Amino acid sequence: MLLGDYDYDYPRETNIREGLNHHDVEVVDCQFSEKQRFIGPLKALLMPLFFVRIVRRMRTIRRDHDPDAIFVTKFNPLVLPLAWVYARKIGCPLVYDLFVSLHRTAEMRDVHPLLVKLVYLLEYGSLRLPDYHTVGTNQFIELYSSMYSLPKHRFIRLPPGADEEWYYPLEKSNREEFTALYWGNFLPHHGVETIIDAAEILQRRDVDDVSIVFVGTGPRKEWAEAAVEKRGLDNVQFEGFVEMDVLQNWIATSHVCLGVFSSDKRAMASITNKVSEGVAMAKAVITERSPAIEEWFEHEENIYLVPPDDGDALAEAILDCKENPALIERLEEESYEVFESAFSQEEIGRILVAELSLRSNS
Repeated sequence: MLLGDYDYDYPRETNIREGLNHHDVEVVDCQFSEKQRFIGPLKALLMPLFFVRIVRRMRTIRRDHDPDAIFVTKFNPLVLPLAWVYARKIGCPLVYDLFVSLHRTAEMRDVHPLLVKLVYLLEYGSLRLPDYHTVGTNQFIELYSSMYSLPKHRFIRLPPGADEEWYYPLEKSNREEFTALYWGNFLPHHGVETIIDAAEILQRRDVDDVSIVFVGTGPRKEWAEAAVEKRGLDNVQFEGFVEMDVLQNWIATSHVCLGVFSSDKRAMASITNKVSEGVAMAKAVITERSPAIEEWFEHEENIYLVPPDDGDALAEAILDCKENPALIERLEEESYEVFESAFSQEEIGRILVAELSLRSNS
């Protein structure tokens, strides 16, 4: 059973649901709000209403189903006490998707330090309740077990995957100008600054046939636009938020895809959606070297790795790929093999079925 306030089509929840469906495991939704909300005053005020909705929905679920597990979606530590009560009544494990640390996210959003501390204390207490926590990498297991004083055996490594309805290999011609594409939320730990540094280096070296394209929006977008204007960069363009079919086309027609480039602890522990979605579409991906990435990928075999916070290295990587079509072709072929074996929805489902001993409906 999937429990929380979540966007039904958000990649993380979609990958969990579709992954389990691959193994004939029925997923029952206990969605108390179709809009996912970050912890704050509004969500706290709405919790009594949400609890009523959960209780009503659980009556139907318990009458019609016999859940093997309750899986609480990310950003929902406030729900964990009620979910724990139901898990104990049903006699099934309680799982929490610790895909994102709320207090670390609050820090990055420049929330008042007292509120950040409050969120941390809330997480620290509520995270004692689940039997398991799902995270993306072994590095997050190390990070969060230390941060929240949780035993490592209660963590399940569940890679981010990609929504395979949209992210899959497409036979399309690349754009005429060599294009390096970034897409996402412009979060502080994504290293957007490093991408702009690389663009400036390429322009300074008179490389006039490379375009760096940003698709999306987020906290650092205005800063990025201002930095590009201040530096007078002609090789950078911002497309803003686009619909999925437009993003799909951008990825398919770009020459290389860009991951993250920050030395932030969270970035260094991540396999971000940008990377997993890029390899799902069999694209050449450039991202930072980190222990998390190197669990699955090898430099110049199935991905191109650069040091974090290094605009010069990123500029060289873009030029190296531009001047070596055979390298791009190898990265494309080998990256998709990694996706199929480690990041596919089928593999995500297999991990959950094995770790939680879920029953098939077949």
